[in-house]
Amino acid sequence: MTQVSAQRATVHEHPASGGSRIRQRQRQRLIDACISALHIYGPSRTTVEKVVALADLSPGIVRFYFDSKAAMLVASLEHLAAEFGERVLVPVGRLKDDPVQALQLLVSLYLDAEIASPRKVSVWYAFWGEASARQEYQDICGKKDEEFAALVRELMERMIAVSGARHLDADAVALGLIGVLEVLWQGIAFQSEANIDRAAAVGRSLRYLRSVFPGQFGEAAATAGATATAAVAAGARAERLPPRAYRHEALLAAEREQLLRPAWQVLGHEAELRAAGDFVSGEAAGERVLVVRAERGRLHAFRNACRRRPHTLVSARCGHLKSAIHCAAHALTYTFDGRLVAGSTPGDLTPLELRQAGRLLLVRAAGTAPAPMDTDETSWAPFAGLTPLGVTEREVAADWKLLVEQWLETPLPQQKFVAPTQLL
Repeated sequence: MTQVSAQRATVHEHPASGGSRIRQRQRQRLIDACISALHIYGPSRTTVEKVVALADLSPGIVRFYFDSKAAMLVASLEHLAAEFGERVLVPVGRLKDDPVQALQLLVSLYLDAEIASPRKVSVWYAFWGEASARQEYQDICGKKDEEFAALVRELMERMIAVSGARHLDADAVALGLIGVLEVLWQGIAFQSEANIDRAAAVGRSLRYLRSVFPGQFGEAAATAGATATAAVAAGARAERLPPRAYRHEALLAAEREQLLRPAWQVLGHEAELRAAGDFVSGEAAGERVLVVRAERGRLHAFRNACRRRPHTLVSARCGHLKSAIHCAAHALTYTFDGRLVAGSTPGDLTPLELRQAGRLLLVRAAGTAPAPMDTDETSWAPFAGLTPLGVTEREVAADWKLLVEQWLETPLPQQKFVAPTQLL
């Protein structure tokens, strides 16, 4: 078991800890913020201070990833170019043998919100506006446009061969489609997402293709293209959560209330509570929890807070209480089963639900709607005989999702590997 507190700490990375993954995420967080700053302010008025403010990071951290503001801008442009290649050029290139399907997918992906959002499109144009003054911008933008034009030209050549329309000039037809898409991108750059009709934009592009290749790119093509786009986008999104999910307060609150609070949370192991007065404490979905073994071996779970004013009663992660639970601040005493000694005000400790799965202690807030859970006790049987080798406490200044993800991805140091029957 591990207790995590997001107060303050210094984390020493193990060589195989995957620290590079954390650095990559922080670098990407700066790039995402830089793209947002570019959308709002443009390249010339974007500053390091504005970027770190949007990223909610300290200004000094930028130096760990970029030598200068210019390097950060170039990295942001390179990210957009790489994303365009990965999400448009690559999937369309795989369908070159079927040029009709490839062109339908190209139109849909080019106008999809993941690529053609007002934020990203405006950044592309902002860089193009300054490309004449910066060779790096010109090189990156120019390469992206050349690769896209070459792909469209090749698809038109294949389309002409399939349709038998030998009178058509592949380069001219390709230039026409690129122009249509470019005009639509310009419209997107100056609109809000709510006002963009992407289906209509895809339809206009396909009508251009249908006018050049009669009988192809019919009305069903828009639906087919949208379905293919959704499948490609879903595959890309399934690989990772969007960056905003890691710092969205409302989403975190919804997860806590609807996912974590109704679920049983592992707080400790029965072996940690051997005698009357032994306790373990921790946090479960934002709830401070205290589990105490009382007389006759019974276990009780409470909210780890004084009833008069909600401050923590027991701050240690585990230990032993001599005779009762004391609140020194208000001179209150509670028995191990949570009853207030002497008087009825402010009342007994607030009980929480407690259950055991094998020898694991699970808690959750009392009165919450039950969450789906495997109630087959045999699934917990492998845990029944396990005893913890020890408890490690770490205080880490990190988003809890990043911490858990890092914990799951990190291999244990070689010297800590033990037989599975000995591990909790």
